[in-house]
Amino acid sequence: MLENIQILVSQLLVMFLLMAVGYICFRLKYLDNQGTAQLSLILTRIVASCVIIDSFQRKFEPELGYALVMSALCAFIAMGLSIVVGQILFRPNGPHANFADRRMCLVFTNCGFMGLPLLDALYGSYGIFLGSSFIVVNNLLLWSYGVAQLSRDVPRAQRIRNVLINPGTVSIVIGLFFFLTPFQLPAVAASAVSYMASLNTPVAMLVIGAFLAQCDLRSCFRDSQVYFLSSLRLLIMPLLTMAIFLLLPLEHTLRNSMLVCAAAPVALICSLFGQTYHTDYLFSTRVVAVSTIFSAITIPGIIALSTLLGG
Repeated sequence: MLENIQILVSQLLVMFLLMAVGYICFRLKYLDNQGTAQLSLILTRIVASCVIIDSFQRKFEPELGYALVMSALCAFIAMGLSIVVGQILFRPNGPHANFADRRMCLVFTNCGFMGLPLLDALYGSYGIFLGSSFIVVNNLLLWSYGVAQLSRDVPRAQRIRNVLINPGTVSIVIGLFFFLTPFQLPAVAASAVSYMASLNTPVAMLVIGAFLAQCDLRSCFRDSQVYFLSSLRLLIMPLLTMAIFLLLPLEHTLRNSMLVCAAAPVALICSLFGQTYHTDYLFSTRVVAVSTIFSAITIPGIIALSTLLGG
């Protein structure tokens, strides 16, 4: 257990150092808003897809197929639980006008940019393989539940199209094709995909660092509601999820991989989607910033507790 926690903490320190580089680059104007937006587009459309496809470049085995199904089930449980809690706590007729943004912050985690590098450090390509299921479920719910929360005006046909056709679902279809059939990517193409996948950690951390540089951190830490949402996202929901996972017949690596994704900080996409649909994206931005900073403490704590209780 101690070795895995040390690996996790070391990887988090590396990631925060990379964030610091992104922070400095933005402050020195090596990066600007347009540059970070372009990098984000490359990450979400190309790099993240390559990460998923690369993780499926392995020979099919029944044990791997079972693990993939179970990881998808765990992802639905974790995110479904967050949706239920969000629906209860943040109501349209409640005291918070930005209830939809609060629901988004509670449900969607940074399982791609933060979760996958941690899983890579802990469990290598197998961890990324398991984490890919969480990302696919995240994308399915983002383009269905998420869009429905932020905009009631999106036609049903467009919502269905968004769910079926997005980088996450397309990449996992490609990955599953190679995983479930005897076919494999040609060596040259596989190397190119692997190189693109390796960009996920450094480029994502640069983008997050540049994003933090645009936040007024002092105002973030003065908002009690930001602390409330951050504690829900980083502590309450992961602990509830862990309690359910411990009741299921899950193998240690599978359980902890899913917990890393479920315990990740609030997803940056909550702020980006809020801006797109003209909701209170500045509140989401503050929660993203604070939860990202505190996740360096909470994620190792959650995984340590899970290992202690579940072996």
